Amino acid sequence: MRGVAGAEGSAASITATMLDGRPFASEQLKGKVLLVNFRATWCGPRREEVPALDAWYRAHRDQGLEVLALSVDERTVEAKVREAARPYSFRVAMMTTAKLSGFGRIWRMPVSAEFDREGRLVKQDWFIQPKLDAAALDAAMKPLL
Repeated sequence: MRGVAGAEGSAASITATMLDGRPFASEQLKGKVLLVNFRATWCGPRREEVPALDAWYRAHRDQGLEVLALSVDERTVEAKVREAARPYSFRVAMMTTAKLSGFGRIWRMPVSAEFDREGRLVKQDWFIQPKLDAAALDAAMKPLL
């Protein structure tokens, strides 16, 4: 996936405050598969992909899938982020509230990262990320479930 500079197989972690004020800690998801989707309201491809991501999450959450969308938007547009996130069932936080460990700099969009049930960062690719649709999610995430 594009733009996450870090080591695959690493024990990366994320803490954040969700848009609803609840805390998030990736360490609390051990035993679940986590897809972290870095997004922004200004990113056209991400806006197009989110409905498919939400549908895939709804179809697989009972199998232990969790999705966290981290908005890289500026805090000044948080109301816009909240409005965009309203229809979706997965967790959303502002990157400004997040602390990432085991990641490098997020330097390109779009980008996602996949974590296995042990909490290890298992997939990232700096250069190529297919459009997030059901087929791409099946290929990337189903083996982890």
